[in-house]
Amino acid sequence: MKPRRATLEGVLSQLSDTLPQLADETCTRIYRDLESYAGVDRVALESSVARNLGIALAALRAGAAPAPESLDEATQTARERHEKHVPVEELIRAFRVSIALIHETFVDLGLSLGLGATDLIAGSRVLWAVGDSFTTRVVTTYHALDIEEALADASRRTAAVRALLAGQLPSDPSVYALDPQRSYAVVHCAIPAGANAESLRMALERTGSLPDAPALIVLDSDTCLGLVATRPQNPTGGAAVGLGPFVQLEEMPRSDRAARVALRIAVRLGRPGVQGTQELGWRLAAAARPDVWRSYVDTFLTPLHDEGGFENDILLAVRAWLNHGRSMQRAADALTVHVNTVRYRLAKYEELTGFDMDDPNDVVGLTWALELGDPDVDPL
Repeated sequence: MKPRRATLEGVLSQLSDTLPQLADETCTRIYRDLESYAGVDRVALESSVARNLGIALAALRAGAAPAPESLDEATQTARERHEKHVPVEELIRAFRVSIALIHETFVDLGLSLGLGATDLIAGSRVLWAVGDSFTTRVVTTYHALDIEEALADASRRTAAVRALLAGQLPSDPSVYALDPQRSYAVVHCAIPAGANAESLRMALERTGSLPDAPALIVLDSDTCLGLVATRPQNPTGGAAVGLGPFVQLEEMPRSDRAARVALRIAVRLGRPGVQGTQELGWRLAAAARPDVWRSYVDTFLTPLHDEGGFENDILLAVRAWLNHGRSMQRAADALTVHVNTVRYRLAKYEELTGFDMDDPNDVVGLTWALELGDPDVDPL
């Protein structure tokens, strides 16, 4: 009777001799059973199958499966299949075809050469463990490759959006499902602290899309920006969104400038939600004239600085008067003070600034200065 070790070596030696035939049969079965492998070159598949069979044979010789992290061959195969868009589930099925064939051949040879049951069972367990190690390494690699691909795609999309906003039209806008004949608006959204940036991006893209015109929204540092085909819904979480006018693709820089200013004004005024011309109105035009803005602040706010704590009382009365239809009584009710207190504070304000309560130009200038504050503090 042959020694057990000699019998096992004989089985593995003959198994090694059959690897070319096993590789050929494996490829035949894979092409027959897995449609996703139709685009995989035969030579490339034979090479990867040979690597897989080599891993299995080496494990049988060692009596133990390799650790997943040591299977560089699995990583190579995973990269090759990922490039061909073979689903990870199909790659694992293909590997199992290889393992199944080598397992069948191992058992047949073992039985014909008198290999003991203990060695047959041990070899079977090793091959199963090889399948587990391969699967673990492949799944890990696919996950990493999916992340790489997503990041690369996001980078390409971001570069495309930046180019569009700078006035550089892509050679083929349809790559991003953009219709050159349709109007789009630029949006800029400041991501609030602690918010899920990707969820915010997806919400803007979803609600800013039409059935035949998807939006294109990307993440760029701490901002969401891009193009919408329709006005998006107000995002949850108090995020402010600057919305530019709807224009043709070649006019994106104009919409971009307006969206940027709209966002800065919205943040400055503490206004959440989508903020465009409809919401901000004259404030957008005001931001474009810092010289006039500066003049109004110097006229209607700066003279109060010497009043110390009384400055705040005066401004509260002035704001209440403006916010309540320029009615002293309604302003007094809102402040819960006597109407004469409001009269006194407004009279003091007129004295300090030269403000004329009956002059529409002064009312506009005062409103401008109060709304937007000092242009030198966080200038737009």
